[in-house]
Amino acid sequence: MKMFGLLSFFLLVLHVSAVRPVPGLVNEIIHVKTTMNWYDAKTYCLNNSGLLFVISDKDQLNNISGSANQLSWVGLFRFSVDWTFVDNTKPTYFNWYGQCSAMNPAGYWFVLTCNAKLFFVCKILTGGWVVIRQTKTWQEAQIQCGIPGLAVILNAADNKFIASLLDVGLFWIGLATVQVDSPLKETWRWIGNNNPVTYSQWFSNLFCAVMDWNGFWYDRVCFEKHPFICFKNVGGVSQFTLVNEVNVWSGAQAHCKLLTMDLVMVRTEEDLIALVMYVQNIYSSSVDSLYLWIGLYNNPWYWSSSLLRIQYWNVMQPNNLDSNYRNITPNTQACGALKDGEMFDESCNNALPFFCVATVRSMILVSEPKSWTEALKLCRDRYVDFASLTSNMEQQTAENKIESAQSGYVWIGLNFLMGSWIWVNGDNVRYENWVTGGKLQCPVAQRCGALNVANGMWEARSCDERLQFLCFQK
Repeated sequence: MKMFGLLSFFLLVLHVSAVRPVPGLVNEIIHVKTTMNWYDAKTYCLNNSGLLFVISDKDQLNNISGSANQLSWVGLFRFSVDWTFVDNTKPTYFNWYGQCSAMNPAGYWFVLTCNAKLFFVCKILTGGWVVIRQTKTWQEAQIQCGIPGLAVILNAADNKFIASLLDVGLFWIGLATVQVDSPLKETWRWIGNNNPVTYSQWFSNLFCAVMDWNGFWYDRVCFEKHPFICFKNVGGVSQFTLVNEVNVWSGAQAHCKLLTMDLVMVRTEEDLIALVMYVQNIYSSSVDSLYLWIGLYNNPWYWSSSLLRIQYWNVMQPNNLDSNYRNITPNTQACGALKDGEMFDESCNNALPFFCVATVRSMILVSEPKSWTEALKLCRDRYVDFASLTSNMEQQTAENKIESAQSGYVWIGLNFLMGSWIWVNGDNVRYENWVTGGKLQCPVAQRCGALNVANGMWEARSCDERLQFLCFQK
């Protein structure tokens, strides 16, 4: 009888029928707790038949919120400047006010209105630069510098040297927008040689557009608070509503939606004239400090594997600061990280855990405690087979599945037979995740494999233990 029992067990383990159904394939969102920079995380997901997680709807975000209580990479990155109206159309008409560039001691360039009063840097005829510590508008500074004028920076070495001359604050340099016949009605030029900008060091951010009393537009950080104008088109006529309470840009758009309207969009010069007349009828004289949100925003963020624009930023994000409040410099790529259901911008070089989406075989945790042999039989009778783990992604999926297990260990389809460990469904044992010293070569009683629920490691256990177990399903 004993020999007959061993033979039956042997035949049961080896039985992998040619007509047995194959496991179904599912896309699993897997939280990889090993910390990597964004680029290495993206490569890791690709090497494991997956992609960095792309959020396509709010439900997906809600499903993983419990796993994302620490900053974790997703497949979002800052790519290029892209101005868009709130209805996702691209503007062809702009009315930007001419702007000028200033530089800080770190060497980054900032866009300011030309009437601001700052110190400035002049170029010297004999070569080199000099810092003038008198506050002037950009035009006044250009005049005072004389010939050759404000500093022109054509390469990184010059930029670094000039930055070393500066102390606290911003300093005018010789870069300004000039009106040209282009879709943007302006372009940046170095004053003096009128050459296009081939080297730049902009400190970029996510910006939204405001309009002043005269109808000129400015880009402002989106979490500033301003009043705003809602509108809707009725029979080809724009109807405006000024909301004279301050809000961040996203809050302004949400408020307009409650009124069944949108933040105002300006598509033609005629649209602008109508809007300016509306504003000036309310404010009968010029208000220098008046800025009103309009429905135009600059979105340089893209998902790495699609054109999706769905993003769930924290209300103060993106702000070009990482989680340690260090500046994300313009020459450092910014990438998106998820925490508690909200997006944050981070330097891509920071080491964080990350989310992959991988195609794996579908598994189910069976909660009925069984011996290993009984579990094998039930998996094959009710489902497809005992689960095998042949990759890191399947291992991570299994760890997610067993989080709710009531036992300390969970059976998998691993068995020590004829001197070696095998997967009973015939898979090769190439990937391994044994606990240190746990891969016994000649176990006497411990010849069946289980997952430790606490850490996901493989351990050899007595086959008679009654545990929950993982099966493959269709």
